[in-house]
Amino acid sequence: MTLDVLFLGIVVFLAEMLVLTIGTIRTMVTVLGESRAAFYLGCLEMSLWVFGTSTVLMKVGEEPALGVFYAVGFAAGNVVGILAEKKLALGNVVVRIISAGRGGDIAAAVRQAGFMLTTVAGEGSQGPVTVQFVVCRRKDMKQLLGVARAVDHDLFYTFETAGGCSEVPSPSPSRAGRLLKPIRRLVPQF
Repeated sequence: MTLDVLFLGIVVFLAEMLVLTIGTIRTMVTVLGESRAAFYLGCLEMSLWVFGTSTVLMKVGEEPALGVFYAVGFAAGNVVGILAEKKLALGNVVVRIISAGRGGDIAAAVRQAGFMLTTVAGEGSQGPVTVQFVVCRRKDMKQLLGVARAVDHDLFYTFETAGGCSEVPSPSPSRAGRLLKPIRRLVPQF
């Protein structure tokens, strides 16, 4: 394998890895109904895919190693896409927290932490329970559960993606707010 083929193989690997990473994020924003973001990500994804795939198809007969670079880039892109999607933690979730004896304390702590919560009385297999429903940004779920577990480490919880909902308050600043913070220091009216 020549240096030129190795360089082209690395470019193909990186391009395919990027395509799959973008594809994973595009799929997530599509599911969340973010059509504008899905449009732009789809255009970028397909542009990279067409150029990367055409390069491999034109040269794979002469250099079979390019097919291997392509395949490994595809596999790596799946992994990187999953990691990127977890890191971005896009969307909202409905979290149900079920506690046998500490529901009121959990509710107070969760509200104190800045989350909105609805409590419902229920009946578990061993007696009365309280069920707390919290709609929060997915990226805030870990914080929410940390607050609740500090009160009752034996609680039970479930969560699912919240398809559509009104404004979701968050105790943590938004990404846009963090990006704009330095500008707002300089220009408070911004």
